[in-house]
Amino acid sequence: MSDRCKNFRLNSHNRYWWHRAPDTDYDPLLYSFMNEDEWNLMRDWFQDTESKYTSTGEANIPPLSFLFGLISGNALSRIVQLGHYVGYSTLLIGFLLRRMGKNNSLFSIDIDPEVTNYTAHWLSKAHLNSQCVLRIADSADSSLPESARKYFGGESPQLVFIDSSHQYEHTLKEMDLWYDALTKGGFMVLHDTSKFASQFDSTGKGGVLRGVAEWCALNGRNALMLNSFVEGGKPGDQPYLDGCGLAVLQKN
Repeated sequence: MSDRCKNFRLNSHNRYWWHRAPDTDYDPLLYSFMNEDEWNLMRDWFQDTESKYTSTGEANIPPLSFLFGLISGNALSRIVQLGHYVGYSTLLIGFLLRRMGKNNSLFSIDIDPEVTNYTAHWLSKAHLNSQCVLRIADSADSSLPESARKYFGGESPQLVFIDSSHQYEHTLKEMDLWYDALTKGGFMVLHDTSKFASQFDSTGKGGVLRGVAEWCALNGRNALMLNSFVEGGKPGDQPYLDGCGLAVLQKN
């Protein structure tokens, strides 16, 4: 293991769970691809967020690795993110888009002004404002797809990544709105789609898993569901390490 991740396995903070899983004694590609300046900023971000936030709430290495492959392998440059919180995935995707030579490529939405301002601060420090823009709004606001299209130069999103409220009813609204906004063949990727992650729904109505299942049944669509069956356990119990699950839909 390089110097980048060698101490993560020893850190008890929950965000480092991946590094404590079996056979993960290496730098994942989404960390190793960064240059030294980018990694140093990311390391500072880890330290700062841990000092200021009890729960940093980010999607972790398995879902971000999936997104990295999808984006970089297909030259995707019109990405909408619903829920950036304190900026983990926003920074990482921004670094990737810059490496790909893509500007005006990530349109990210969060309803919380405090965390959005925090994320904006780090995007500026990382010099990623050419790649990313942030919006403070409800991610199911019907005006947002048109705002995203304008940001993308009049083109529709190719990828929508949903990791926002985790509530069943809100997930249905997001899926209705953003599936229609996607270009044909575009992707919708949703985090926290397992039975375990259903507990994140503060309304107690079944969370993202129920939302995806019912939306697909109602609209005659199919989704690839990773770890939807997981109810608990620990990383390493399944080949896809994230017990929170991931769902992938393609618009046809």
